[in-house]
Amino acid sequence: MKQGKTIVGVSIWHRVLGMALAQSRRDSGLTTRQAASRLGMSPATLNRSENAGRPFDPVEVGAALAIYQPPRTERARVMALARGPRESGWWEVSGMVEKHDAAVLAVDDAARSVLEFSATGIPLVAQISQYTRALRWNRQSEVDTALARTARRQRVLLRVTQPERTIILDEAVLRRPVGGPAAMALQLRHLVALARGKPVTVRVIPAKEGGYRSPGNCAVYRITDKPTVVHLWSEAASGLFDARCDTQVIEELLADLISIAAPPDESLDLVARFAADHERTAGLYP
Repeated sequence: MKQGKTIVGVSIWHRVLGMALAQSRRDSGLTTRQAASRLGMSPATLNRSENAGRPFDPVEVGAALAIYQPPRTERARVMALARGPRESGWWEVSGMVEKHDAAVLAVDDAARSVLEFSATGIPLVAQISQYTRALRWNRQSEVDTALARTARRQRVLLRVTQPERTIILDEAVLRRPVGGPAAMALQLRHLVALARGKPVTVRVIPAKEGGYRSPGNCAVYRITDKPTVVHLWSEAASGLFDARCDTQVIEELLADLISIAAPPDESLDLVARFAADHERTAGLYP
């Protein structure tokens, strides 16, 4: 593949591995200087590795995890990244496998802002368990795995500092009674609560706006002093971009969607209105 045309090169794999190890270091309470001393490298070398200026080698990853002592789940996440792709390009097919899921979590943790679009469903970060379960109505064996993935993705909402997040939804997402009207009402009330209690903004594209060019399910992660990362996904495949020639296309499409979406206050009113409609359908009140 030609440079700049790959979905993601080795560079972004190094970036997300560095992000994950940097977060583990911070969670351990160690400064860059303290960690570097214990790792037997200079603070400048550790800083470059955490920022993809030089790759961590497997021995360094193991040593860092031994020093930082992250929780078992966090250790597994970093180890999955350490086994990441060695070739140019990074797509994962047949769903979000462990390595790629860990990469998305690392990017989300590092982001200062996230712009996310879904034309067909509520994004993982905002799903309630009833909604997640209902999406697996015909694959009950996948429910526990899906719930665990959703919980991992929502962990960012528990952080003291978290990215400013904008979620763009098509009105059809609000109308579709996933899990039945009562469950959908709960989901929409949860979405309103997120927007009022967290740095989350909801923007709804009203049906009256007609058609538009959809980028598909996607998220744009803006990271301070680093290239923007774009995540595209479906149930069949998932990919990450960080080349400017690729991310710009998605950013422009999302800018078009923002231009036709209802303002934040009107969007929340729409969400609340559809929640009430679902509640009436469920017979919760006249």
